[in-house]
Amino acid sequence: MAQTLSERLDTLLKDSIFEDSDASLIVYDLDDDTLLYSYRENKLCRPASVMKVATAAVALFRLGSDYTVDTELYEKKNAGNGRNIYVRGEIDPLFNEEDLAELINSVTKGKIDTLYADISFSDSIYWGPGWSWDDTPWEFQPYISPLMLCGGCVNITATPSKKGCAPTIKCSPESSFYTIANEATSREKSGEKFTILRDWLQGSNVIRLRGDCNVPKSVKMNLYPSQEFFITALRERLAERGIKVERTAYSRTPDDATIVYSKQRDIKEIVKEALMESNNLCAEALCYHIGAHFDKKPVRQKYGPEIITSFIEYSLDINANFNVADGSGLSLYNYLSADIILQILRRAHCSNDVYEIIKNSLPTMGVSGTLKERGTTSTAQGRIHAKTGSVKGIATLAGYVDAANGHTLAFVIMNQNTLNIKNARKWQDRVCDALCQ
Repeated sequence: MAQTLSERLDTLLKDSIFEDSDASLIVYDLDDDTLLYSYRENKLCRPASVMKVATAAVALFRLGSDYTVDTELYEKKNAGNGRNIYVRGEIDPLFNEEDLAELINSVTKGKIDTLYADISFSDSIYWGPGWSWDDTPWEFQPYISPLMLCGGCVNITATPSKKGCAPTIKCSPESSFYTIANEATSREKSGEKFTILRDWLQGSNVIRLRGDCNVPKSVKMNLYPSQEFFITALRERLAERGIKVERTAYSRTPDDATIVYSKQRDIKEIVKEALMESNNLCAEALCYHIGAHFDKKPVRQKYGPEIITSFIEYSLDINANFNVADGSGLSLYNYLSADIILQILRRAHCSNDVYEIIKNSLPTMGVSGTLKERGTTSTAQGRIHAKTGSVKGIATLAGYVDAANGHTLAFVIMNQNTLNIKNARKWQDRVCDALCQ
């Protein structure tokens, strides 16, 4: 006789991986409005990047699907023929070199007295509480500011050249804001590991290449501070077009300045990048814009988590202990239960607009995003739409299932205290296979 879903899940929870780790699990049939299975669903866990599901849902409910994140350029005439330019940002996490080129195209030729960076949208706290200081200088932990170019990061690609010679280096975006110290060699087979590192502990933007480069290698690194990177690159690109900038400074945009450019980033684009590719900056930008509903400037980092907390307590009517510290799940201080995440998934499913955006933004097992390489040979391929999460000792997965009976299920899996993330993910894939059947 075939096992029931409960029997299969009971068996899976007896796996040997739980000799030194634990898990929470909850499954709900959204069509029948029925709880199908639960195991330690009220246990507080660190959600890792599954936190982004809560952030995205609250952002869509509070801000609406037509909301935009804007980067604007203003001009103000000075006495004589002089003028000042103001660029004002709102933490657009996807603002790239093409956007910068469009912005520059809106600037008429002629000398600029002062190029001002308006970073008044948010506070100066560039990391969330509970973020690990030693996760820098990598791209997944950028220095957040209202003005972000390419996520505040530079991509460095090293390609080996002739034996004994320094490898060839290509950087994007190019800027004098950072310095490349190429101390590496090519094809020496000396055994010295090839590394690309930034002198981040001293706040330096010197990027050093050391060791023996035998194969091409690319890394993406954050730069400090990101607003200075943005304004430096902007000044350099203006100079390339023959537009001289006398000086740069920081200031709020005056009320009598004239807007000449606006880049409006659709919230749906940000949500998709946050969920599909687990982009931390996108999630934190959404969290800041949730916080902007306090209508206090600058937006403080804590405002967004406070509104997400209020949504869980009052909109979901949940009276339980939990803690929300950031929007991305990077923080060690986030604690949610599997049941809380499930209630967010259920609430999203009740709104056709929100559900469509979130489900289409989630990775699909064996097909896209952070689930592309998982479940490629199982019945779960193409039928699990879920957000992954992982930090040291944590592996989480939450989203929706296209079940074999035609129903849509919501599920949350929270593996905790597991140092073998690979085994935890394999176990989760087996759970997903059971859910699809």
